[in-house]
Amino acid sequence: MKTTAAQEREKQAKLKALRKELDREIQEQLEEASAAEGLVDSQKFQTESLREEDLQDPAKAKLVVEALIFASGKTLTAAEIRKVTKVLTVSQIEKIAAEIKEDYKQTNRCFELLEIAGGYEISTKKEFAPWIMRIELQRKARQATQSALETLAILAYKQPLTRAEIEALRGVDTSGVLNTLMEKNFIRIVGKKEVPGRPFMYGTTEKFLEHFGLKALQDLPSIDEIRQIVDSSVKKEQLLGTTKMVDVPQDSVPANGASQDNVEPASGDPAGNSTPELNDAKNEGEQVTSHE
Repeated sequence: MKTTAAQEREKQAKLKALRKELDREIQEQLEEASAAEGLVDSQKFQTESLREEDLQDPAKAKLVVEALIFASGKTLTAAEIRKVTKVLTVSQIEKIAAEIKEDYKQTNRCFELLEIAGGYEISTKKEFAPWIMRIELQRKARQATQSALETLAILAYKQPLTRAEIEALRGVDTSGVLNTLMEKNFIRIVGKKEVPGRPFMYGTTEKFLEHFGLKALQDLPSIDEIRQIVDSSVKKEQLLGTTKMVDVPQDSVPANGASQDNVEPASGDPAGNSTPELNDAKNEGEQVTSHE
């Protein structure tokens, strides 16, 4: 039994030494890779300049632990901090974390140090959640509004279209935007396209016309009219603050067809106006099976 216990201790000691060696080699490889990729500016960040003896100073050790927790994108355990600092023990780190937590309470900060899932995390206090949620909702609303308007513009001039066709024009996934627009009753499914898989085809609704003050889709401004309004309101040279460096033909169309300025109407109307979705699809020779 004694021999077995001694062998087990020796085995554990070897494994521990092996883990330390692997950690050191991995750290060196990561530093070399980061420097090679230009992720580390040698003039600003010199990992070789880190001196573990600095952590013997309680004030510096406290700042280092606080910086590690603050910069971490997830909860940071005392064991993970110990691996980074190498000289601080788990008990020392726990004591420092408690001091930082008390400092935040004494100074009445808007954030606090929390112990979550065995680790530490710096988080804003719960009472500020409504304010943070408000600005987050504003950010999401701006993104959603822009995506929704882009999708509506494409559908208004090219309907009926499948989701894949809309995504080909926008260059991004539109499943979430389409669901939102359908919930708001701005668009609807008008049929299925007679191609493999028979995907749904989408078109605008009466509510879309009401919202934008249109009597019919024919009242949409033509692409040429929109281009004239934009050109007369904003000068490209003033917007860029520089002279035109490359001449681009006005009638050129990008290869990916993603530009909304060059979206052609679904029908052959020379005025550039769209026609109702199902009739428009039939005029283009597409067979549509309506759900209506």
